[in-house]
This record gives sequence, C-alpha cells and structure tokens, in this order.
Amino acid sequence: MALNKNNEINQVIKDTSQPKYQEDTLPLVKETQTTNQNVNSSNTIINQGLTAITQEGDVLFKYSENIVIQKNSDVVIIPEKTQGFKYKLNSYLLEYPDTELVIESKYSAEENIETPNYGALRAQKIKSLLLQAGVSPERIVIKPHITPIDFKGDGTFNNAFSFTIQPLNLERVIALENEVPESMTIYPNFSGSGILISPTLEKAMQEVKTALENNPNLKITVVGHTDNVGNALDNHKIGLDFARQMRWYLIAKGGIAKEKVVAISEGESQAIASNNTEKGRRLNQRIELKFSLD
Repeated sequence: MALNKNNEINQVIKDTSQPKYQEDTLPLVKETQTTNQNVNSSNTIINQGLTAITQEGDVLFKYSENIVIQKNSDVVIIPEKTQGFKYKLNSYLLEYPDTELVIESKYSAEENIETPNYGALRAQKIKSLLLQAGVSPERIVIKPHITPIDFKGDGTFNNAFSFTIQPLNLERVIALENEVPESMTIYPNFSGSGILISPTLEKAMQEVKTALENNPNLKITVVGHTDNVGNALDNHKIGLDFARQMRWYLIAKGGIAKEKVVAISEGESQAIASNNTEKGRRLNQRIELKFSLD
C-alpha cells in the first residue's frame, strides 16, 4: 500500500471542511428568542404548543410555543420560552423512577427518504439535549409518527413534538442493555499522509455517539484494513495508523471517552475483494468499527 508510514498520528488527520458549530453547542439544534406561529387560511393559529402528559393523564407542562422543525432536515429550533422543558422532564423522571419518557416526533411522507426517518433523527436531537440535562438514556423512548404536515412557505413546522410519560418497560431496558449494534465499515478519504476528515467520518462519529447514548455499556474497536501492495508488515503498520487516527478523531472531535475506544490492525489479512484490480484494492482499504459490551 503506497502510503507514507512514518507520520505522527496527530498530524495526519486533516480537516477539509469548514467548522459548522461551536464545540460547546449541539449540532443542528438551535435555540431562538422568537418563533413564528403557523396560521391556516382562516387565520386560525394551529400551533398547539409543547406539552407533556403524565401516566395519570395529567398535564405536566404546556408551553405556548412548540419546537420548530425544517422540512427535509433534522434541524430542530427551540424557542426561548420553551427551553426549560428538558429540566422539567428530568425533575419528573427523578421523582418517579419507575417511569419512562416517550418523545413523539412527527414527520411527513412528503419529506425525503432517510434511514432512520426524519422523525427519528429529530427526536434523537431532543434526546441528546435531555441526556445533557441528566436524563438516563434507558428512560427515553423515541416514537416517530408519520402524518400529513402543512409546512409553511419557508419549510418550517412548529407543532412536531410532544411528550408522554408511561410506566418503565423493564424488558425493553434489559434488551437495550444487551443490544450490540452491527459493525460499521467506512471508506475515508485516504491521502499520502493519512486520513482526511470528511462528511463520511463525521457521519460515522455521530452514529457512534448515538449508539453510546442508547447504550453506555458499549465499547468500540476500530480496525484498520489495507490492500496487499507492499509487504505484510508495513501494511499492518499502515492499518494500525489508520485505526489510531480514527480513534483519535472519535475521542478528540466526538468527545467519546478514550477508554471506550481501542485501535487494532488486520493489515492486508482480511481482504473483502480482489487486490488484482484498482476497485478491489480501494474496497480493501477501509476502517471497520465493531461494537461490544464493555
């Protein structure tokens, strides 16, 4: 594998994209001072506000302004008057430890197809905010709901979320604790000096963070793979360099605890395609992320 093998790890990862967010903010979650209300053709306000209903059917809270979503995007915009919702939910869950929170998130069949769907993606943003407020991940259930949505002219909709409290499902919690995600194979942009930071790496990092949010007991093994160009010993070292660079990226950029991530190399030993073609060699030059229970 014709690459430079002697570069320092902290020098070989290069950022080819412009920074989008401050490090202390949650990506794609915006908090605003005001938000417009949606009005139908009869000038009737259809923003029903953000509500949370307890298991007894009582209203825990009802904010006048709901969280705003953007069509074909997982961006969520939280009005200033609504920003205290996460603390109220956390306080209730602390007071009633045998309950769990359901995030109900609307999305439309007219939106672009994504996996998971936009309802789940947006709810995951809200879940991340709740985790930051102190809610335990196993106490949160995401429930996307596909429904017709009357997006405004600017593509926004401000009645997409609601919360319900229900009895804690212990079977679900036990299953979640024992659930191990499937391994991920990614193909970073390789250069002569290492891995280039790209949207591919950013997406992989977000998926790893989501997996850890859902199950903090997970551990990640980063495996570097190469083609068979050169000798096996050098390729093993290259694979290890790639794995270490990916590990560093997850820790430094993703905020993942270093004890949660280990880096190993399989070098050229686990080819998934023929090394006799350029296409096959590209397929073999990859990074694999494997999950296991800690």
